Amino acid sequence: MNIIEAFNDPSLFRKHFRDLTTWWAWQAFLAALFALPMSEAAATLYQECTGCIALPLRAFTEAFLICGRRSGKSRILALIAVFLACFVTWTAKLSPGEVGFVVIVAADRKQARSILNTKTQ
Repeated sequence: MNIIEAFNDPSLFRKHFRDLTTWWAWQAFLAALFALPMSEAAATLYQECTGCIALPLRAFTEAFLICGRRSGKSRILALIAVFLACFVTWTAKLSPGEVGFVVIVAADRKQARSILNTKTQ
């Protein structure tokens, strides 16, 4: 299962994103971030926002975003963190007995609380 499928699955994350028409740009971002197939509209948005013509061939290891207030950053970050923690197998990157962590870093406690307490809209 990829992150877009998990995003849209009613038994997983779908219930946390009320009106999907307002989240389509974020789904395009997720498709780019994880190098997943994109619709023509998503590919066009990616190309317009990045200035890149070629679509990603492999997943990114980091991303920097400039987003305004109430743009959905915390909700998408929470989705990515839970997806990486629950749906990605990390055993090839971990030594035997080693425990992996998904860490979310926030600028201050208020922002950290916002991400930790991300709830259904």
